[in-house]
Amino acid sequence: KHLIDLLNDAPIQYRTMIDLLIFTGIRRGELCGLEWKDIDFENRTMQIVRSSQYIGNKSVITKEPKTKSGIRKFVISDTLCKMLKEYRKWQIENALKLGEQWINTDRLFTTWNGTPGYPDTVTAWFSDFLKKNKLPKVTLHSLRHTNATLMIAEGVDVCTVSRRLGHANTSTTLNIYAHALKSRDAEAAEKLDKIIRKS
Repeated sequence: KHLIDLLNDAPIQYRTMIDLLIFTGIRRGELCGLEWKDIDFENRTMQIVRSSQYIGNKSVITKEPKTKSGIRKFVISDTLCKMLKEYRKWQIENALKLGEQWINTDRLFTTWNGTPGYPDTVTAWFSDFLKKNKLPKVTLHSLRHTNATLMIAEGVDVCTVSRRLGHANTSTTLNIYAHALKSRDAEAAEKLDKIIRKS
């Protein structure tokens, strides 16, 4: 919550990127691969169909997610929809200012002239942001873990968590988030105990 509050003062492009990672749990490459056609504002859905990867020499390649299950569609919140609409408005205004210099790639996150953004750029920005705000040093990928752990803590079933994260199977989710599931297991035992005692 403190991190999200601090993001209010961050540049809109980076604020939107970090919020997206927190709210959806998508991978960095998937974030950089997002295009506006992947967002359905009417039905509040987002689809992940590509991933961006920096290969050096200022080159970014686009490829499919690493597994078939990585290609997925899921519902996004009203808050996230509003955030994305606000960001889209900013991007359109920026493109109009640049005129012919703007290259329309349909990407959400770009360099100054519209070409696909570099995944390392958001990593470097996030690291500087944490340092500047005296926050614990964590990786960008930890936001994905935060997303999954919060879903589990709120009682979202493992199948849904696994599907939203794009894991090949639920066993991957179970192995990675065993610590979070263990606390849910203890909570389940207590709830069951209360139900049986009341009856």
